Amino acid sequence: MRSLKHFAGAWLAVAAGLGGSASFAFAQSQPADTSGAAVAPASTQVPVPPAYYGAIALDKGKGRLVKLPRAVANLFVADDSIASVRPASPGVMFVFGKAPGTTDVVATDQDGNRIAQYSVTVNPSNYQGQRLQSQSQAIAPGNGVTAESEPGGMVVRGTVNTPEEADNVINQAKVISGGNVTNDLTVNEPVQVELKVRIASMQRNVTRELGIDWSSVGSSAIKIGKFSLTGGTASAAQSLSSLTQGGVGLTWPGGTFEGVIDALATDNLAHVLAEPTLTTLSGTQANFQVGGQFPIPTASGSNGTVTVSYKNYGVLLSFIPTVLSDGRIALQVAPQFSEINAANSSSVSTGGTSSSGQSETFNVPSLTMTSASSTVILGSGQGMAIAGLLEDTTNQVDNGVPGLSEMPLLGALFRGDAFQRVQQELVITVTPYLVNPVNTPSTIASPDDGWTPPNDLQRVLELRDNGTNTVAAKIPGDAGFMVQ
Repeated sequence: MRSLKHFAGAWLAVAAGLGGSASFAFAQSQPADTSGAAVAPASTQVPVPPAYYGAIALDKGKGRLVKLPRAVANLFVADDSIASVRPASPGVMFVFGKAPGTTDVVATDQDGNRIAQYSVTVNPSNYQGQRLQSQSQAIAPGNGVTAESEPGGMVVRGTVNTPEEADNVINQAKVISGGNVTNDLTVNEPVQVELKVRIASMQRNVTRELGIDWSSVGSSAIKIGKFSLTGGTASAAQSLSSLTQGGVGLTWPGGTFEGVIDALATDNLAHVLAEPTLTTLSGTQANFQVGGQFPIPTASGSNGTVTVSYKNYGVLLSFIPTVLSDGRIALQVAPQFSEINAANSSSVSTGGTSSSGQSETFNVPSLTMTSASSTVILGSGQGMAIAGLLEDTTNQVDNGVPGLSEMPLLGALFRGDAFQRVQQELVITVTPYLVNPVNTPSTIASPDDGWTPPNDLQRVLELRDNGTNTVAAKIPGDAGFMVQ
């Protein structure tokens, strides 16, 4: 037992909970006086050192050893539901976070003098945030992602290289936290993507018509099929074709008898080429239109009030590029090519009547449309055909007089044949590029480079649409420098 008497560092902790607080007391044993000499009372009082004030921050469920300025006798906790303290030695205490919040810890000596006071802040557990930080190194290597847990979610901060990396980090944060995620990530350099779209269309329309149409001047007495017979003359009740006709006439004594030869050959070749170009940031939608709008009137109400809305037509393009971590481009593109088709227009009543008492109507044209929607992954400068259309339509119509048109050889004089073939081929190609802004805008070419308007003499006498004068060349540097 001798060793216990001479151990100056021995202590005894006594905990007492009063009013939600906790205290711990230390008792130090003094060595026994075996000399037998009388102890003289102290003549002077030792000054008390000033108290130390500090702050402690830790997560819920975490603990920390805190070294005190000197040996203490008592420890007090203002709210032991937020944090608890345990003495590790007279000069060291262990603080444990129990619940999010803030409380105070006070340490005193045997005389009740304050030695130290700490403001303890317990934060919500950041286990989920630390887990995300660890996994983000595999999702986005070399990034500076930090995450902090908060009630009901997580806050993600830091920088990443591409928008794809940002999306992957946020998606992983949602999986880990299971709640709301506040995205405070910053992309180092927003990547710009330029998309070149080529819409090429070839259409061929072949029409062949051959036949004989009859017409005559006179009154009709007998009508058979398409022909009327009267007084030895024949006239067509209706024409075989509405197209332009070439006629050969024959005059009979006492009257006029005309036979119209309907012979028509038409070859139409149409070529449509559109090459729109768009530039936008990665992950941002861009739209482009070349064409126009046509009105669509709509009648409403009992009084036939007409309101007009507009429909787009022409070349319409929208796309969303996303630059992947390996430099490739995930591209969502939706090109559309449309044109007005008056042949398939529809008549719509306004609901009102004109001054003559007839119902008022208006014609609404239709649209011939070709569109596509696709998602592809391409490298910068690589092209791909995302849509193709090959159409081959044949239409043949035979008109003739029943019976007469079926006779061998002579039947050709009483019938007409119309043949039409339409061939169309359409290809849409896309080519994305990773681009950067141009530092010298003067290097960008424009269609009017080098163009000057002609003067009166050049325009009237020489029929020129471009003047001979040239635009003065821009000096690329200051005087005194040689440009090669």
